Amino acid sequence: MLDQSDGSEGVAEPPEKAERPASGPVPSPRRPVQDMLDQIRHAADGPSVAVGDVMRAMDASSRPVLLLLPALILVSPLSGIPGLSSLGGLTIALVAAQILLGREAIWLPGFILRRRLATERLNWGLGKLDKAAAFIDRKSVPRAEWIFAFPGRHLLLITCMACGLIMPFFELVPFSATTLAVVVSILASGLLVRDGVVAGLGLGGFGLAVMLIAKLATP
Repeated sequence: MLDQSDGSEGVAEPPEKAERPASGPVPSPRRPVQDMLDQIRHAADGPSVAVGDVMRAMDASSRPVLLLLPALILVSPLSGIPGLSSLGGLTIALVAAQILLGREAIWLPGFILRRRLATERLNWGLGKLDKAAAFIDRKSVPRAEWIFAFPGRHLLLITCMACGLIMPFFELVPFSATTLAVVVSILASGLLVRDGVVAGLGLGGFGLAVMLIAKLATP
């Protein structure tokens, strides 16, 4: 561009610089599931960590996080710990029921909150979930939010509660708790991100999981 005020030649500004619009900071991508895994790691700062300490480290204002947490633990290799499937299933059922009833504060019995997990083993199990968490965060976006209106949201929570209640009865059936935990993880991720497509996939997965468990449990 030339300055015409005094007839002298000015310096031309690069077009791309002159036309560049002012912009603010680039928003960071949403990563709710990965953030939750990081919060668990930060809570485990000793040789072992209590379930209650992990729960308190979560963002309790986003209640689906408290539903997703036990489900992801059961999806990880930690599900092989004796009794953890029943404990996780009971936790999922209690949390889902209280969200369904509209409770602001989630209550869990003391024997669940006092259960301790070895930090080294917990971090190892969480490491196995990093890629899956990144995939969920990358693919989940708010869409088809109509499914979270009545009665869709209630159906999602009732399905999570049913999965949790089934787990203790089929703990000795191979892969049953993990299969149901995958369903809860999908449903909870949908609730957390408000992705109706993901939530719908979780509902379809519940039917497949029940059929698979019934087949595995049949002698």
